[in-house]
Amino acid sequence: RSGKNAENVEYQTFKNYFKRIYLRLAMALVHAIHDGSGYLIAIGRELYKLPSSGAMEKVASCGEVPPGVSDCEGEAFISGIATCKEGIVTCSNNKLLESWTWQGTRTANAVAVKRPTALRISPSDGRVVVSDKAGDAYSFSLPSLDDRRYLLGHVSVIMDCILTRDGRYIVTADRDEKVRVSHYPNCYNVHSYLLGHTEFVHRVVQTGNTTLATIGGDERLILWDLQSSTVTATIKLDQLFSTLTALPSTHFLLLSSPTTLSLLSAKDLSHLHTVPVEGTIVSVASGDVGEIVVLTKESILRYSVSPDGLTCTPVEVCEGVVWGDVRVSSQPERKKPAGNKGFEAYYERKRKRIEDETAKAEAKVCVS
Repeated sequence: RSGKNAENVEYQTFKNYFKRIYLRLAMALVHAIHDGSGYLIAIGRELYKLPSSGAMEKVASCGEVPPGVSDCEGEAFISGIATCKEGIVTCSNNKLLESWTWQGTRTANAVAVKRPTALRISPSDGRVVVSDKAGDAYSFSLPSLDDRRYLLGHVSVIMDCILTRDGRYIVTADRDEKVRVSHYPNCYNVHSYLLGHTEFVHRVVQTGNTTLATIGGDERLILWDLQSSTVTATIKLDQLFSTLTALPSTHFLLLSSPTTLSLLSAKDLSHLHTVPVEGTIVSVASGDVGEIVVLTKESILRYSVSPDGLTCTPVEVCEGVVWGDVRVSSQPERKKPAGNKGFEAYYERKRKRIEDETAKAEAKVCVS
């Protein structure tokens, strides 16, 4: 349909749902550098480096649309970071992808097809992998960010995407409760679907060589065996946690709510510790040395992790950080049930049409 009638109730329901989840993303995040040398912290459009030992320093200002590029739209802030030996890749909320040297020099830029939801670098071929709000995933060459290749598509929004450590699989989680495991880079070859959630799946992490963990809107944390595609452990959470982080070297999982950090065993999901955090948590990242960095609305905190608990050390923030740019990402919301007038009218028309067609078919049989 065209015109005003095209704005039907079903479309409006999905559009409003999508805005609640994706258009209010945090304007700040923290990312662990691939080689364990420290962390990258994005606040608004500014990118900072926090080394394992030493002072925090500014790296670059991202999201500025180059002359002649007209496909970028919306407020510019960093929404994704990925790192490799060659440098840094960032994506911004205005669909701009940028590659940087470690000294902060921009080497290339490109525009994503739709607004990105996850940004990763493949360990097997070194290409940049981007998933987007349209449910598609693409790869770009690095560092030139050209040679865009289509990888796969979902029928709903991809909420998270990772590549396994050996580079063999790409794992995508979507709004319709599904987790898809595909062979990379031949993603048309689907290894399996992990079907265990009853609501959207918004975080997926690799906890071991052959294990994954996911959380979703059904408030469940599920541990999966990647090879057999079976559930090895599951627990019901007492709230909807916003982030799930794996600490590979310590075999721990970390869940964060707006005000707490919860440490669990990555082997059986048994609960170990829960600690309160001063301030509101915006983003969490883990290094390979048994530590995590937590970005809140007011500060940056380091935690050392051990079986005995989490020990906090505040980080001295460099000058020029605008804390007003640190906003909290909204919790993903559950899908609304289809019990509104628009859907009821649709199903009533469908039921009546089926009854009419059935009656006509029966009448023809009687006549013959």
